[in-house]
Amino acid sequence: MSTSSEDTPSTTVPSDADGAPEGPGSESPAASAAGEAFLSGRSTRPRSGLFGPETFSVTGLLFLATTLLSTQLVRIFNQQTLTGAEGSLTYEVQGELTGAGLFSALAVVCAAVALLRADPGTRAWARHLAAATVLVGVVLVVLTVLSYVLLTGA
Repeated sequence: MSTSSEDTPSTTVPSDADGAPEGPGSESPAASAAGEAFLSGRSTRPRSGLFGPETFSVTGLLFLATTLLSTQLVRIFNQQTLTGAEGSLTYEVQGELTGAGLFSALAVVCAAVALLRADPGTRAWARHLAAATVLVGVVLVVLTVLSYVLLTGA
């Protein structure tokens, strides 16, 4: 049998500031609202609105997805480094690299804004998504710059 305070039921009656015991219906309105918010899964704090950290982190992810799915950045970089193919910086390749660099940079900026606007009330998934977007976006910006350097130096 355990005798720790966590395992034994409390026999004290909670009281208010005057010392009078509280009854079952004598909750304060703030405690009642907080309890209802907890049970319904809502936050007790007001959200920051439309342009909050969650919005900026999802926007950064969309810019990053555009870079990864729509451009040939990875193919161009792999052609120059892995296969050693000699390429030239044609207008098409230059346009693809410019688009990849632009969208990667916008993803990093949006995710950085989300991290700067984050506060203790920000959802954890938004902070994690923004941090991951910044990391992957910076890698893609570096790939874009290296691709430019490899193509112009070839």
